[in-house]
Amino acid sequence: MRTMMKTVMVIAATAVSMLGGTAIAATDSPGITDKNILICSYQPMTGKVSSYFRMGKGADAWFKYINDNGGINGRKVTYRMVDDKYEPARTKSAVKRFIERDECFAIVSPLGSAPTSAVIDYIVSKKVPLIGAGTGAAKNLTIESPWVFPLYPSYFTEGAQLVRFAKEVFGASKVAVLYQNDPSGKTHMAGIKSVLEKNGVSITAAEGYEPKEVDVSSQVIKMKQSGAEAVICSCAPEPAAKFYTERAKLGWKVPVVNVFFGKSPKVAELAGNDAVEGIYFSTIFRDFDSPAAPIQQAKSILKKYYPEETPDAIHLWGFAGAQVFTEAIKRMGDGPITRERLVKTLEGIDNWTGSVVPSITIGEGNAPEHFIIKDMSFVLFKGGKFVDFSPPWMK
Repeated sequence: MRTMMKTVMVIAATAVSMLGGTAIAATDSPGITDKNILICSYQPMTGKVSSYFRMGKGADAWFKYINDNGGINGRKVTYRMVDDKYEPARTKSAVKRFIERDECFAIVSPLGSAPTSAVIDYIVSKKVPLIGAGTGAAKNLTIESPWVFPLYPSYFTEGAQLVRFAKEVFGASKVAVLYQNDPSGKTHMAGIKSVLEKNGVSITAAEGYEPKEVDVSSQVIKMKQSGAEAVICSCAPEPAAKFYTERAKLGWKVPVVNVFFGKSPKVAELAGNDAVEGIYFSTIFRDFDSPAAPIQQAKSILKKYYPEETPDAIHLWGFAGAQVFTEAIKRMGDGPITRERLVKTLEGIDNWTGSVVPSITIGEGNAPEHFIIKDMSFVLFKGGKFVDFSPPWMK
C-alpha cells in the first residue's frame, strides 16, 4: 500500500511539474521569444527638434553592443524606433502599432513631453511598461500607475530649484523666463511660480515659444526691456542657441541658468562658444569626460555604433533607460519574461552602480516611486566646455 502511495505521489508530482513547466512557458509576455525581446521607442528622428534623437541613438548603441556580446541571457534585443517628429498625433499612431500590431514587450527610452503626455494613458491601460521616457512633464511623472518608470526629476522640481539658483547664485530678485509652450515648459513655469514668494523673487517677463519655433528674437527684446536681473531659460538646444545669439547681439550681460534638456554641445555649435560662455545649466549626468568606467564605456560604444555623433548628455538619457532595462532582464534569469515580473524586478534595483547614472535605486509603487534618477546638479559653460558647479546649498 505504501509503495502504491509513493508511486501515485511521484506521478502526481511529475504531472504538476509538467503542468507548471507548460504554464511558465505560456506566461511569457508579448514580444518575447526564446531568442528575441522586442521593445519599441518613438523618437524625433527628423524635424526641427531632431537634435533630441541623440536619446534614441544612445539607447540603440547600447542594445547593439548588448547583441554583439551575446544578448541578455541568450536573447537578442530588437529595438524598434519610429519617427514621430515630436508630433503627438504621430506618436499616438506609432504607439498603437507598437502595442496592437507589433506586440512590443515594453517601450524603452522614448523622447518627448508632449508626445508622452498624449499616449501615456493608453500605454498604462494596456499594462505595457514605459521605461525611461525623456520627459519631466508632471503628468508623466505623477501618474498613479506601476507601469511607468520615469527617467529624471520633474520639471516642476527643476523649476523650483532654478528660482533658488537665481536668488542664491545670481542674487536676483527679478527674473525673466523663456519657456517652451508645451507640457515641459508649462510644468517648469508651475514649479517656478510655486516658490517665487518663498525666495523673494518676482517674474518681470514670461515669454513662450512654440516647440517648432527657433527664432526667439522678439521674446529676447521683451525680456531685456523688462528689467530682469537674471533669466531662467526653459529651452531646447536650438531655441537656446538663438537666445544666446540674440542676447550677445544686444550686449545684454544678464546671468542665465538653462534647464538640463538644453545642455548640449549643439548650443555652442549653433551660437558659438563666446555667446554661451558663462551660462549655467542644470544637469542629471556626469559628462563624457568623466573618468567613471560606465561613462567611458558608453563613450566607446557610441563611437563604435554612431561614429558621426559628438557625445552629449542627451545620448546618456538613452543609455540610462536602456541599461536599467537590460539589468532587470538579466536579473530575471531563466524564468518567464513577463511584464509583471519586469516591474517587480525593476523595483528590486537598489544602489546599482553599473550604469551611466552614479547610483540607481527604484522604489515600489507607482510612477512617483519609480524614478531612475532622483537628483539634479549644475554645470557652467566655461572655456568651451561644461565644468562642474556647486551652488551654495550643495557645498
